Amino acid sequence: MKFRFQYILAFFSVLLITGCEEKPALFTDTDGLYFGTVDTAISYSFAKYPKKVADTIQLPVNVLGNSAATDRPIGIEVVAINDASAALEGTHFKIFSNPFVPANAHKSVIQVAVYRTADLESGSAVKFAIRLKKDANFPSEGITSNQKVVINLAYIQKPVTWGEFTGSVTGYFAGYKDNFGSWTPTKYKLILEALYDSETGTTITEFPINRFNPPVIYNQYVATVRNYIKTKYPGNYGVAGGATLKDPDNDNMLIQVGPANY
Repeated sequence: MKFRFQYILAFFSVLLITGCEEKPALFTDTDGLYFGTVDTAISYSFAKYPKKVADTIQLPVNVLGNSAATDRPIGIEVVAINDASAALEGTHFKIFSNPFVPANAHKSVIQVAVYRTADLESGSAVKFAIRLKKDANFPSEGITSNQKVVINLAYIQKPVTWGEFTGSVTGYFAGYKDNFGSWTPTKYKLILEALYDSETGTTITEFPINRFNPPVIYNQYVATVRNYIKTKYPGNYGVAGGATLKDPDNDNMLIQVGPANY
């Protein structure tokens, strides 16, 4: 009986000691921000939206940490790019002021206005970068590799999958003589205009690589551009007295496609 009492006393003593120990503190960390873009470098081309002279890019920002009961400002800075391709703030782009993470939210966006300037229309491409800044609201880096986003901005640029007139090097679709032919800024603007969809506000800027087995729709695009030229510039196809469009980028030749004359 004495042994049982001692056992019971020892058991409750262990419980008492265990109960008095401090519970281990849960791991905590300060809140941080990171860009929620798929890539840390993104490209915007006005060629896709030929009727726009300005647009707004939405850069998603996520919180790594807790939400808050009040709005929290987002600290940002423009990163200097020290080469000739650097975009000019206020000319090529403008960051909307005072971005913030709304109360009780884990996500927000930084809005950036971009502008179709004369240098972009002449074929230049520029870029700028935006970086998140740590501050009292977000003292940590959410994800280190997603603290900066580079935006590449352009308008009239030759697509990398255009190809050449003979098709003897790459065999790409767009530049082949039976399709759109040699790329020039003037011809490209005409193609963008012909393939413009007023409902979506966009045009076709992507072309297949293989000219031997392209999707059927791309042959229809060539026909659409040809018919557009015949309707708007019938003189290009020999209609006497019809309006014409010459290409100052290629010896003022009349523009024809499908097949192309140059």
